[in-house]
Amino acid sequence: MLTDWMHWVTSLHPDELWYVLGFLLFVDTPRYVGCTLVMTAYDSLIGMWNGLSGRSAPARYHVCPSVCVLLVGHNEGSTIGATLGSIWGTYPRMEIIVVDDGSTDDMTRLAREFAATHAGVLVFRRDERGGKSSALNWGLRYTRAEIVVCVDTDSRISSTGLWDIVQPFADPRVGAVSAAVLTWNAFTNLVTWLQAYEYRQTIFMGRMVQERLGCLGIVSGAFGAFRRIALEQVGAWDVGPGEDGDVTLRLRKAGFEIAVAPYAECHTNVPTGWGRLFKQRCRWDRTVITFECRKHIDMSQPWTRHFRLTNALLLMERWFFNIVCVFTYWAYALWLLLAFDGNMINTLILLYLLQLVLEFAQALLLLCYSRTPGRDLLLAAVVPFVPLYQVFIKLADLVAILEEIFIRKSATDNFVPEKIRRVTWHW
Repeated sequence: MLTDWMHWVTSLHPDELWYVLGFLLFVDTPRYVGCTLVMTAYDSLIGMWNGLSGRSAPARYHVCPSVCVLLVGHNEGSTIGATLGSIWGTYPRMEIIVVDDGSTDDMTRLAREFAATHAGVLVFRRDERGGKSSALNWGLRYTRAEIVVCVDTDSRISSTGLWDIVQPFADPRVGAVSAAVLTWNAFTNLVTWLQAYEYRQTIFMGRMVQERLGCLGIVSGAFGAFRRIALEQVGAWDVGPGEDGDVTLRLRKAGFEIAVAPYAECHTNVPTGWGRLFKQRCRWDRTVITFECRKHIDMSQPWTRHFRLTNALLLMERWFFNIVCVFTYWAYALWLLLAFDGNMINTLILLYLLQLVLEFAQALLLLCYSRTPGRDLLLAAVVPFVPLYQVFIKLADLVAILEEIFIRKSATDNFVPEKIRRVTWHW
């Protein structure tokens, strides 16, 4: 079979080979491998130059602003204790505010038991669920700390996570800082393992690239930091799914920079089943229509006060890769099916092998920045399944975009309570 496949590949005309491989070479390669390779080469050269010139590395921790860690959750009694335990005592100028958003379990009781024996922890409970944005805004009223750090109540941050995430705020232009999100249950099954590897590539590596290009437009809700006065200037969080991305774009519109702290890490649980993962990605992927095509489209319009070249670049990057390329991907798949119907298996093998080469290249580049190479090598062992996983993710992308364009699915998302959705503007 291998001999037959090799004979088929060598018999292809260069134009045919180009047609088969062109999408990956012109879309996925420049966006992922190409940009990451340039960043890695640049950082390596700078590191070599500093070493040869005898320049010492700057102090790792040189700023220590006051911090409020804001924990908002609904029915998170099973995880709130571990989350609080991972945070308390890891930073000197810190207060912790817990907001129970109408839970029906023992979340409030467990949080108050922790607060009774640990100074600087406040716990508030709401009788009715109002949604994450509303609860975050409520908690924000009770702090005057310089920096507000949001942590999901099912996450655990690293021992130096708070120190790492506040360092970029030494620059007064920075309004928010994105951290690295790792998976706590990475090796539960194949579903979680694939997500763990994906997070390292897209959140850890991808956001470093986006920051360098000036087009970082997301601060993860699981672990992200905000300058309090910047939050107050933009009116804090708006109601709706994707509130973390929305507030980040509004901070950019207000003129603030968005930075990344790649070694500020938190561990969070990810979906363990394909169905739950598909629903989660649909909810996430709808935001490209809701935010970049509707609510914040003025960022790309030169005649508006929110226009900046970097803002326009951010939107164009999202439009091209998250909308145009999604439709192109499935149109390309249909074209391959029709054009190479007699050799479809051979064609799929060729595409799979090329994608595998690209993924292995990305895994090697990841190791250049990794502080846990052993763990990342273990994560990269799932690479042979990644090309198939990406087809699954592309299907979720397509469904999410179509749902949001034609039926505005985000307006009925249970992420926000129905009573809140009914009185909220739907973008």
